[in-house]
Amino acid sequence: MTYADEKTRRLADALDAMLLDNEDISARGAVRHLGGTLKYATDITRHAERRQLLEAYQCRQAELRSLIEKVNKQSKSNLSLAVERKDREIAALARQRDLLIASHKAMILAVSEMRGRQAWLRFFQHYQGCIEELAALGAMPSADVFAFAPTNDEER
Repeated sequence: MTYADEKTRRLADALDAMLLDNEDISARGAVRHLGGTLKYATDITRHAERRQLLEAYQCRQAELRSLIEKVNKQSKSNLSLAVERKDREIAALARQRDLLIASHKAMILAVSEMRGRQAWLRFFQHYQGCIEELAALGAMPSADVFAFAPTNDEER
């Protein structure tokens, strides 16, 4: 865009910089930003072209700020929905983990009851870390299970 004088062109550059930095756009702020090119805020507000330029930049800044605020609000609601969804997934995974631990424990107890625990442990002989991790999860029975000979009551 072409301007009537050099001072107005510098004002436009200063207003661009203020807009990019999200600095409040005002006549006084622009004078401070110009560093001596214009001395007083009235050097902007009394000059028709400069005043129109200032007002145009103030409008652009207001539009940009409202757009940013709208996006931020949408982002917050989207973020809370995503957190809710992740919480539900975590709860479902925790339930699945608990079910698998209980199932694993029951399987080891069943194998142990049939005197096959040593055979089961052979599959893991090179994977002591796995056994330790299963124990940490609570998936390993804490005591050996021994089968007893049936009593007279059980034989009936």
